[in-house]
Amino acid sequence: MLAGSPFDPLYRAIGWLLALLYSIPPHNLGIAIIVLTLIVMAVQFPLIAKQTRSMIQMQRVQPEIKKIQQKYKDDRAKQNEELLKFYQENKINPLAGCLPLLLILPIGIAVFGTFRDPGVQAHIPRTGTFNRLYVDLCGSASTTPTACKDAIKQHTPSAMHFLGLELNLSTADALKDGVLHALPWLILLAFVVFTGWYQVRQTQARQLRQGAPINKQMQTITRVMPLFFGFISYRLNAATTLYFVVSNGWRIGQQHFVLNKMYDEEHPGEAAKKAKPKPAIEASEGDAKPPPAPPPQPRRGGGKSGGASGGGTGNRPPANAARRKKKRKR
Repeated sequence: MLAGSPFDPLYRAIGWLLALLYSIPPHNLGIAIIVLTLIVMAVQFPLIAKQTRSMIQMQRVQPEIKKIQQKYKDDRAKQNEELLKFYQENKINPLAGCLPLLLILPIGIAVFGTFRDPGVQAHIPRTGTFNRLYVDLCGSASTTPTACKDAIKQHTPSAMHFLGLELNLSTADALKDGVLHALPWLILLAFVVFTGWYQVRQTQARQLRQGAPINKQMQTITRVMPLFFGFISYRLNAATTLYFVVSNGWRIGQQHFVLNKMYDEEHPGEAAKKAKPKPAIEASEGDAKPPPAPPPQPRRGGGKSGGASGGGTGNRPPANAARRKKKRKR
């Protein structure tokens, strides 16, 4: 990394945090990178949540914005004035979706740059309480970062071994010793492609839920972007690729459990549709059937259609009806 880079303070901050995490048992660099990634993503989350909420708000009022633009399409000054008034009335900042990126991007660049050439040893403390990572990588605190870089190229220190990976090597480097040797790198690369594909798929699923059709460009992005991520990661060392996989996994969970909830809060109508009462479940063949209704009881007494007074069957003519016929003949 060139000296005097404007990101040097961020590189040192990330390197110091990585050395701190490595100093905690079990003193494993792979675990330290995973925890570092989770911390970085957690720090970024409030900014991402603010950006996402702003984008959802803008999406919700998009029909009204289009009406204003159409109404004043021949008067740009009036159009801008009405749009500004509309934003103020609805307490919307159209730039709120872009401003968090100014803070998120430098953090991502800093993490990415910490693991790049000349290596992580150039950004971690050589002396002090948290110099264990430097000593484990370079053999001694007196070894210069340049000499340490050359030594690591010749022989990967045990501190850089994690789940069959040598974190300083890329997939391209590992394949030089055969596919079988490079299998852990290939599995990690497959996770990069899969998590990238799943993120795009999540975005498309939300658009479909909103009723927006997926255009051909978006379908192309779905196919190309995950392969693009894999292509980039192919020549990145395993430490950086591990960071990509963990951060992608965080974003998947973040979008599924948190950002979708924000969307439902901003679109209560759609949330109500999803909460429709379920239809009654029909009884299956194995369920117990309700007992049949009891048969109607025959009438008692001497009505015109009455049955036998003593509870006889309805097929036998009643005796009192025969007596009435005899009286009529007399």
